[in-house]
Amino acid sequence: MTKTEKIILYLALIGAFLGVLDTSIVYTGTVKMAAQLALNASALSWVQVSYALTYAGFMLIGGKLGDIYGRKILFILSLIIFGVGSLAVGAATNAAMIISFRALQGVGAAILAPNCLALLTDTFKGQARQKAIGYYASVIGAGAAIGLVIGGFFATFASWRTGFYMNGPIAFIMVVVAIRVLPKSERQVGNIDWTGTILSILAMVSVSYGLDGSPWPVATLIGSLVLWIAFIASQAKVRHPTMPLEIFQDRERTASYLSSLLFSAAGIGFWFYTPQFLQRALGLSPFITALGMVPMAILLFVVAIYARNFVTKIGNSRVMVIGFLVVLLSMIELAAVAHTTNYWLLLIGTLGFAVGFALAFATLANSGLARIRQEVSGAASGVYNTARQFGGALGLAIFSAFTAIFSNISDIFGQSMWIGAGLALAGLILVLLLIVPMEG
Repeated sequence: MTKTEKIILYLALIGAFLGVLDTSIVYTGTVKMAAQLALNASALSWVQVSYALTYAGFMLIGGKLGDIYGRKILFILSLIIFGVGSLAVGAATNAAMIISFRALQGVGAAILAPNCLALLTDTFKGQARQKAIGYYASVIGAGAAIGLVIGGFFATFASWRTGFYMNGPIAFIMVVVAIRVLPKSERQVGNIDWTGTILSILAMVSVSYGLDGSPWPVATLIGSLVLWIAFIASQAKVRHPTMPLEIFQDRERTASYLSSLLFSAAGIGFWFYTPQFLQRALGLSPFITALGMVPMAILLFVVAIYARNFVTKIGNSRVMVIGFLVVLLSMIELAAVAHTTNYWLLLIGTLGFAVGFALAFATLANSGLARIRQEVSGAASGVYNTARQFGGALGLAIFSAFTAIFSNISDIFGQSMWIGAGLALAGLILVLLLIVPMEG
């Protein structure tokens, strides 16, 4: 590996790490963030929902923009957007500011993520490419766990703002290095489906807002339905659609996207509310809360590494069923112990969730690309990742809406785990009905 290739590898891995880090760095700092900015439960959830929505909405075109205008330009632009957004989040003084700037961060992360991976596939070939992508997958897995610890550490010993301030200088240093090191990318002829992109973003935002925050929820949800219909209709007419409808002609792929959405919706309840429960019910500091979740994060990472071996031995759909079932049972266990303050009982549920989450996460991606034409494999991958990100945003809006009547964290946590279990059950039913028979 040449010196230039090493630098490109580090740039891509650090870029991918930053995007994932800023998804999880919020979780352990939510209690102090809410107290400082006077955020109610709905506003606090939108700090994460806004990031997830723009991340999901712009991810569909993030990679395509890199194809058309060049990886180097888009990589640098995404870092600038992400860095500016991070600094602005750190300086936020009210709900409107932090929610808006988290959305800006999400735009940067959405463009950054696919172009980081594309830099690796463009730079490395053969075994070197497989090794580089393996590093990429490991960084993605580690980023979520490290984000919990970093967020908790800063929230306890400095400020929740520190993690966001830290991203700005890192991003701008990477911009300087990228300008000097990255080769000029070849551009491809193509068009961006801006109509479809805008309609999809508006549709995702409106359904989340209709569930949580809108003063006219019924009218907002009806408007969202109209936007979804308009988006799907537009994809059948344009020459270069954001979401080619042919990828939904296979029922396993379609079920995979829907199950991914439901699974992510269930999972976000765990990630968002568990740290709050540990701090507000058990009285732990943000840093101790993060350390308390480290065993779960390590187990998740290890199981994710070995998931491929399980798939080889018993099949993709069977591993997927096991993953969904373990998550379902774990969330039921967490709901059952929501009114206790015994960490070890909570640990059982968190460890089970880690195992199930890793198994389902690995296998859903495989089904999302089953029997896909190479010409639309990039679009199928984009739809899978968008469904996953949008599922998180949608799930958090659902949790916030259905826990608004509670003020006690134990009630909120318990209700959230029951809702999460219901979403996981719905996803499991889809897997059993539509994915398992296809593999059989």
